[in-house]
Formats: sequence, C-alpha cells, structure tokens
Amino acid sequence: MSSDLCGDLIADIFSRLPTKSLVRFRSVSKSLCACIGSHDFIQLHSLRSPITVVVTHRIRDKGEAQDNHIYTLHSDGQLAYKYHPYMGIPTIEYPFKKCKIVGSCNGILCVCEYGTGEHGARLYLWNPSIRRKVTVPFISWVDGFGFDPIIGDYKILRISKAGSSVYTVKTRTCRGIASPIAPFSSWKSYQCIFNGALHWTVKRYLTRDIRHYYIMTFDLSSEVFSTIELPEPSWKTRLVTVIKGSLAVISTKPDYSIIWVMREYSNTASWSVVSELNSNPFKGAQRVVPITPNDELLCISFKYYKEILVYNPKTQVRMRLADFSDSSRILDVNLCVESLGLLDMGLHEGANYLENKRRTSEVLHI
Repeated sequence: MSSDLCGDLIADIFSRLPTKSLVRFRSVSKSLCACIGSHDFIQLHSLRSPITVVVTHRIRDKGEAQDNHIYTLHSDGQLAYKYHPYMGIPTIEYPFKKCKIVGSCNGILCVCEYGTGEHGARLYLWNPSIRRKVTVPFISWVDGFGFDPIIGDYKILRISKAGSSVYTVKTRTCRGIASPIAPFSSWKSYQCIFNGALHWTVKRYLTRDIRHYYIMTFDLSSEVFSTIELPEPSWKTRLVTVIKGSLAVISTKPDYSIIWVMREYSNTASWSVVSELNSNPFKGAQRVVPITPNDELLCISFKYYKEILVYNPKTQVRMRLADFSDSSRILDVNLCVESLGLLDMGLHEGANYLENKRRTSEVLHI
C-alpha cells in the first residue's frame, strides 16, 4: 500500500472525528499536525460535521456589577425546550459583550462588537467549536460575510450607495467594488448563503405609498450584485432561508403566511408554495433557519416576543427554547458546523481572557 493511500485513509478516518479530539491529536506527530491543519482537510471535516446551535445567554447576578455572558453548544437533538433543563450541557464564557452577528459560514461567525475599537466597534472572526477568534482590521460596520470557493478565502462585505467595499481575510486587503444598481430603501433580512452567494430580502418604494420586496444577491467570487424577483412582491417578505437544498422565502400578511421555495435557482417561474398557514407564526422573527430533517424551523425573534421558537409548519406546533436559569435570558442563537477554521490564526479565548486581565488598557491585534 502506497504512502499516499495511507495518508488518504488517515485523512478520511480523522475527518469524522470531533474538533476537540483533532486539536489534541495535532501533538502526536508533525505529519499528522500538518494533515489536520491543511486547507483540504479542514474543508472535508466541515462538510462531514454536524450542525451546531450556538446559544448565547445573559445571566444577571445581583452581587455583580455587570451581567455575565455565556454560550452553550447544542446538536439539534440537544435543544433545551421550556420545562426541560440544560442537563449535561457545559457552559463556556462568551468572549464578547454587546455585539451583532453579521453572518455564519463554515463554522466561523463574523462578529461586530460595540463599545470597542477606534470607531466605537471592532470586528472579529470567531470559531466557537475551537474557541478561536481573529481581530479583523476592517471598518467595523459591515453587511455580509461568506466564503469564496474560487480563491479559498473569506470575504467581508460593506454595502453603501456611495460606494461598497470587500475585505479579503487571508490577504488582509480591502478594495472598492460597484454598489447595487437596483434601487432599494433598506434590506430587511439576515443574510442567507446559498449557491456561492449572499442573499437578503430588500424593500423598495415604487411610489410614496406602494412598496415591493425582492431578493438582492452578491456573488462571493465575481463580487457582483444582482436581484431575484419574488412571487408576491407586494407581500411583506423579511425572511430568506434554505429549505431542503433550495432557496426559500416566507411572505406574510397579518393573519396569513406562505412559505415559497425556488425549485430552480434564479428561475423566478420555479417559485412554488410548500406551505400555506392561516396564521402568522413568524411575526417579529428576524431569522428563520431549518434545524432538523423534520422540516422544523428555528424562529429567532427579539423585537416583539424576545424569545426563540422552534416551529413545525406541518404540525403547526411551536416550542419555546428554555432560558438557562431563572435569572437569565437568551440573547442570540446562531447555527454553524463544527469546524477547524482559524486553527492557526488569532488567539484562543482562554489566552485572550488572561491577556486582557493582565493588560486591560491594551487592545490585542492579530
């Protein structure tokens, strides 16, 4: 048996292991360390890894001057619903305070933390699976994050009518690009990555009183904006997601909802209805993502109800995610795959925490 075949078998076996084991196995030998840290292995491992739900909690402690922030990692079968405690789920100190998650891709989250940095905010890439984060020297307020498969690098996008820009992570370069041509007043959804592009639902006014919605896209390789028309452009459409491998949107009226799926990407004639509901269970939701093979949808809602619901359109059953304790509430929920991304970049959260304790007046740079 050739050494190449042995190497392929080892990579195939190890790519099915959890990240915690792989990080530990890097110390076994130089060859294994190089294998686990290679780009091809990290990509293969991400493709085979299960979806992880990252739940961020804020805990109020009357004896402390500031609230504590923690996060918990869950598989879809480990989600803690109302009246079910977080039994056997470890807690980890959350490395950010007030922040916004820009997007999630390949197990890496792009995080904008407010109240820090030269412009009042700082941008990070964070891998919760291996507790690794990287400071990004880019303008703090950004609108999109994703992976360019052509060059094998992550890109961070800022959209402006005056001039948009893209930051490439490995090369640490920022350049201006053409802004969207189609007119829009605001985009109404959290980003959705599908078919190598970012997607948002966008609102535009045809007249002062008439508004329509459409999907704005950004191809992460060509760096070109485009549009996709919606099946019911006059309906309120704030949610874009992926259902069973197809692009999907949720259109709503006060007491009615429709879940549409685009059977053939970019073909507007292929929009079809997969679910019609005589209710609006998505009111106030900022994100809706599929989390189980049973078509259950995770509805992330803070504006109206300040709660996280798991909703099944077929059974119309809604279940509320439980708070960690009586003195806590859920701040955010994000989905990512278990990944080795950022393995050789940035700082481990533990090292960052100790350094901040020792030198609180300094800012860590990568």
